[in-house]
Amino acid sequence: MFLLPILCLLQTAPTLVDPKTPTQARPVLSSPDDKARWNLIFSDEFNDTAIDPAKWTVETTSRKRPDIMVKADAQQVEEKDGNAYIYYRKSKTEDNTYFAGRFNSKGHFSTTYGYLEARMHLVKPDGYQVAFWMMPAQEGLTAPKGVTDGTANDGAEIDIIEGNKAGEQYSTGLHWDGYAKPAHKANGAMVKAPGLHTQEYHTIGFEWSPTVLKFYYDGKLVRTIDKPTLIPQVPHHIIFSGSCFGVNDWVTGNVLLNTFIQEGGTAKAYIDYVRVFKRDESTR
Repeated sequence: MFLLPILCLLQTAPTLVDPKTPTQARPVLSSPDDKARWNLIFSDEFNDTAIDPAKWTVETTSRKRPDIMVKADAQQVEEKDGNAYIYYRKSKTEDNTYFAGRFNSKGHFSTTYGYLEARMHLVKPDGYQVAFWMMPAQEGLTAPKGVTDGTANDGAEIDIIEGNKAGEQYSTGLHWDGYAKPAHKANGAMVKAPGLHTQEYHTIGFEWSPTVLKFYYDGKLVRTIDKPTLIPQVPHHIIFSGSCFGVNDWVTGNVLLNTFIQEGGTAKAYIDYVRVFKRDESTR
């Protein structure tokens, strides 16, 4: 007599796989012989008219930089025309204040290991950037309970792509053991990215196993991290974020000198889809 309620619960349980994701979808990198080993566990095709609150939280935050304030709110993220848009704007009411959208899957979806893939249009840096990255789902983030053990095994900021340079390159890497010096540690690198800003979309991939991190650009492997102490072993969630910079040595340009945004223009990055797969080792 308890079977029917249980069946009803199973049938009505929400899925984190977008029904509009093609059933045959597999990572861009996978060969025909390898496709059956990847199972889709999360996806969003961004084909609706609003960001899905069952998958994402649109951030409302403020970040102080040396010469500007950067804010995020619900007006800087929009889902339409098959994309999730991240907008970059100058405030009309606050001096030296800029807006850039952000949204994340914290509390909705996280994973340990798998293959993450996003098809994106990167904003061309001119004092701003877009990033596709991950953070630990745990409290304490990259230094759980304040522990700085010298490894990324207990969690790290995983930067799959940070589009911070105007040339054909972008940044990948890790940050761990918190952000305060001297404990903070990082392992970043610029990778080559032909056509980064001359083609509308690029497919950004990240393969994560217990022993290796692999970064992909349009299906091509561009970076590998396999040092055992640098492989996170705890659940992480997904973040898509925009940001603005004034005087800096990180992003190409300076938003204070960007005529387009200073005169009221709106810059944008956008994501066509994001998909997460888990590898089925039983099919070997």
